[in-house]
Amino acid sequence: MKILQLIDSLRHVVILQWGYWGLRLAMDLTFVISGVRKMPGILFTTLPDTNPVGAYFKAMHETGFYWHAIGYFQILIGLLVFFNRFVVVSSLLMMPVTVNIFLISISLHMTGTPVITSMMLLGNMVLILWHHENYISLIRKQIYKIKENKM
Repeated sequence: MKILQLIDSLRHVVILQWGYWGLRLAMDLTFVISGVRKMPGILFTTLPDTNPVGAYFKAMHETGFYWHAIGYFQILIGLLVFFNRFVVVSSLLMMPVTVNIFLISISLHMTGTPVITSMMLLGNMVLILWHHENYISLIRKQIYKIKENKM
């Protein structure tokens, strides 16, 4: 619980508030731009099929609907994270996407990309921790239900 108290105290530091808004803007732009690159007719990369990264993205692009659905989902999340009303749910929705992007960059041995994707993952975790009070009450309710059922 001390870590949550530390986070609460850090949320009042002006420079960290600016960093938080910068992070939200960066995640917003990253998701929207990446989502737009998945629209019909736009290839995500120009790497040849002989390259594992190029082959992966070509195969994903050829799925059609699935590839475009990922793009639309990324655009939606990117837009929602910028609005205060939806930042809590959008940062949760963003987590499986950032984990997936990170795992793909590692498994395909992309040069330099795992560093960028790990920063995205860390940024997503910061967004979730920044709003931890919204999640703690849900977790506590579940813990109390479990304890009540055991008694």
